Amino acid sequence: MSLLEENAGVKVDSGDLERAESQCSSEGPKVVTRVPEKFTIHDKDHKVLVLNSGTLLAVLEKDYILPAIFLTLPARFNCLVSEHKGSLIFLAVSKGELCLCCKRDKKQNQVTLQLKKQNLAQLVSLKEKKWKPFAFYRAQVGSRNTLESAAYPEWFICTSCNLGEPVGMTDHPGRNKCIDFSFYPVKNVEMSPSEIRE
Repeated sequence: MSLLEENAGVKVDSGDLERAESQCSSEGPKVVTRVPEKFTIHDKDHKVLVLNSGTLLAVLEKDYILPAIFLTLPARFNCLVSEHKGSLIFLAVSKGELCLCCKRDKKQNQVTLQLKKQNLAQLVSLKEKKWKPFAFYRAQVGSRNTLESAAYPEWFICTSCNLGEPVGMTDHPGRNKCIDFSFYPVKNVEMSPSEIRE
């Protein structure tokens, strides 16, 4: 996963974090969102996701390892909610300024996972074509979760069975590609709307 820059644009206030409409329109889906929550993310092999020089890596969890703190922002796009796929969310690191995003590599015919400079709170106000690559279906599978791309169905965020490799995307989960993750809330941290726009 590489770090790409995108014009983050206009700052938002806390009023932009809460929207509620009941149906889709030609302008795009209407949204219901909440204040982001903070988590660390671990795969089933006890690897934790860390941010290292603009790249997400999966490393063995140790006391001296500093996990990346992910902000998750639930987004209720009423015309896209899919109960069997899970809840639709956006994911970001670096205080909500680097968002996880999927992009198709046409030469290799596969989907890649990237970090884009984009304010997390602003995703809810974009049109579908712009926000969809940033959206993931978070589905609970037993005690863990999968994260499927909304823009590229059947492509999931994954880690390699090898330590220290970048987090990526796969459409062939299995022994070498882990798509099951645990989300651990970051305790004793207050989340304010201003934190995701600084």
